[in-house]
Amino acid sequence: MINTNTGKARSVHAASPVETVPVRRLTLDEVIGGAGAVEQAETVQLTTQIPSQVLEVPVKIGDLVKKGDLLVRWDDRLMQATLEADRAYVETNKIKIQDEARQVERYRALGKKNMGTPMELEKSEMAMADAKEALAKATLSLRQTEIELEHVKMTSPLDGIVLERLVNPGETTHHDQIVMKLGSLNTVLMAAKISEEKMHSVELGLPAETSFPAFPGDAFQGKVVKIDPNIDPITRTFTTYIEIKNSDFRLKPGLSGFARIRRTAKDVLAVPSIAIMNPSGEQASVYVVSDSGHANQRKVHAGNVVEAMTEITSGLKEGEKVVTVGQLYLKENDKVHSTSRSNF
Repeated sequence: MINTNTGKARSVHAASPVETVPVRRLTLDEVIGGAGAVEQAETVQLTTQIPSQVLEVPVKIGDLVKKGDLLVRWDDRLMQATLEADRAYVETNKIKIQDEARQVERYRALGKKNMGTPMELEKSEMAMADAKEALAKATLSLRQTEIELEHVKMTSPLDGIVLERLVNPGETTHHDQIVMKLGSLNTVLMAAKISEEKMHSVELGLPAETSFPAFPGDAFQGKVVKIDPNIDPITRTFTTYIEIKNSDFRLKPGLSGFARIRRTAKDVLAVPSIAIMNPSGEQASVYVVSDSGHANQRKVHAGNVVEAMTEITSGLKEGEKVVTVGQLYLKENDKVHSTSRSNF
């Protein structure tokens, strides 16, 4: 430890003793940690297309389901009866159109022989047009019933987990009613709470490693895919979402764990953190010693802090000497001499 009595040195016009280190280019490996919990990466809402009574719901909240698994089955007896009636109505109208077509041809033939009346022909043509319109309506009703029958069984569109079950056997549903919510589990998200002071360090695409007490000794690799810019006013944290492959479905929504995000800054200018005055404010500065041995205060922009080193994004050049001991007592343009160099 050196004696840095700059006031006494200044009073006798002597150089103040300080310690300095040169600004260097380094590779800084930063690990940013935060606790959090697993969330589903995708939520799917399933709605019904038929107004009918629910007969069966073979799944419950929390169940794992595979694509194609039965989720809900409705009573189709009324629809089956409607289907048969629609088919019969279609066939009836096809026969009626054929009969009316023969009548039209008959009245047209009679008209050529001056034996029929135009009114009879017009009446027959109107009857055939009515039959065609009835056939179109019957065909449409038949198709609608067929479509409804296609929806009497709701199956899972994905591999996932049942998040919400909103119907029970015996209940009657209506069109577009939400009956179930599923979460996709092939890929999950770890919602990690990161301290606000690290917001400038976290970037999309950074690799991350997550661990969970439920699986001691196992590490799950992922990457940052979303960053919530909002700061929680109570915890002073922001949420970072890490995407993790989960093909074995081991990770389920709500599972707590810890994330470690890795950020590597290569070939960056860095100085010992103790050299920086007001490091967390807008007025961060260091004392730079000139070749003539004078100390001048200079504003800098500080970047990431890794262990005892701080990245400098602007304000310094490689090789310049910054004061690490004694800078708090210096004044602008003080004469200084370095009695030793800090070991960084």
